[in-house]
Amino acid sequence: MFAVVQADARSCERARVVLSEGSDNSHSKVLDSYRIVRTRLRRALGTRDAASIGIVSAGRNEGKSLTSVNLALAFARERKQNVYLLDLDLRNPTVCGMLGVVPNVEIGSYLAGAAPPEAAFFTFGVEGVAVAGGTARHVNSSELLSGSALPQMFQYLHSVDPRALVLVDLPPLLPSADALIVAPHLTSTLLVVSEGVTRRDQLQRAGEMLSGVNVAGVVMNRSREASDNYYY
Repeated sequence: MFAVVQADARSCERARVVLSEGSDNSHSKVLDSYRIVRTRLRRALGTRDAASIGIVSAGRNEGKSLTSVNLALAFARERKQNVYLLDLDLRNPTVCGMLGVVPNVEIGSYLAGAAPPEAAFFTFGVEGVAVAGGTARHVNSSELLSGSALPQMFQYLHSVDPRALVLVDLPPLLPSADALIVAPHLTSTLLVVSEGVTRRDQLQRAGEMLSGVNVAGVVMNRSREASDNYYY
């Protein structure tokens, strides 16, 4: 149905994308962390068969894209429904770079009306996951996201897959209004903050900007708090 490309294992490793289950202890801890986020999101979504979740941060370099990719993989491992990951951070797209792939059709081309929605998606060797992203930066991102193509993409996904779980890597909140343009199309939003990076005033401003948006929860990235106790 979608184009097939092969993820680059070295790119994934550098980006800390967890493609496989692995066997070492540190690998297992990372997987467990994403499983916990996945479980709590499931509870927040309740009995919905289909949902769309935006992953956002206050500023740049706080880990929202990594969270988006690894969370998509965590949901796919459940084998409950197909997962569709959209990279809508059009000014600074990173998902394809993390996977080490170059898509045949960029999501920006679809949003500009140059391609049908199905052409923007690709699979990369993990069952149950399809991605729509790109590598080009778009200075007219707000205009692209404000058009009719984005809601049509959501309509397309739910028409071909009524139980689709859509994860959206959103642009950071503070530099532009792009994330708030997309938010009304989503079921809920997950806020990623980074220990030692996100400032208190930035988090407060992000919270104010998300007023009226259904926020499912907050993920702490780069946390130094750890324990070997299984029940910690």
